[in-house]
Amino acid sequence: MTHDEFVAHIRTRYSDLFDPDNTNEDWRYLITIGPGWWPLVEEYCVKSQALLREHGEIGKWFVRQIKEKMGELRIYVRPAPYERLDIDGFPEMVNDIDPPAPTPVQKLLSDLRAFIVDRANATCEECGEEGSLRVIDGWYRTVCDDHFSEWQARKAAR
Repeated sequence: MTHDEFVAHIRTRYSDLFDPDNTNEDWRYLITIGPGWWPLVEEYCVKSQALLREHGEIGKWFVRQIKEKMGELRIYVRPAPYERLDIDGFPEMVNDIDPPAPTPVQKLLSDLRAFIVDRANATCEECGEEGSLRVIDGWYRTVCDDHFSEWQARKAAR
């Protein structure tokens, strides 16, 4: 499966976890990780979708981005825009990073994300085998021994 095929699969299968206003351009940058972490992302989507359905909050939370940063899997989840009354009592749409008050679902999503990220921290981003955080010249990656050797060879060849 190619990266584009994986993104298309996630986009179709778990559409209710993502902002319906995302454009095709948005989707190009929404998921930018290696294939070794794809099963973990799929697991996150399955479990978060079930959790949101169980609590009646489908469409109230959206995955904003899934990426690698400093060798670690990052999954950013934000509440969907919601309506509230402004200071004058008129309705306004709000697109806050955090909901107006913490919710039990917010804690459950955070715990699930931490669980998946912890597993990714021990999983090669390239192949899904056991891996660890490695550093070369200030660049961080979570990779297995074989992919670390390949990375070292590519760096040395430059």
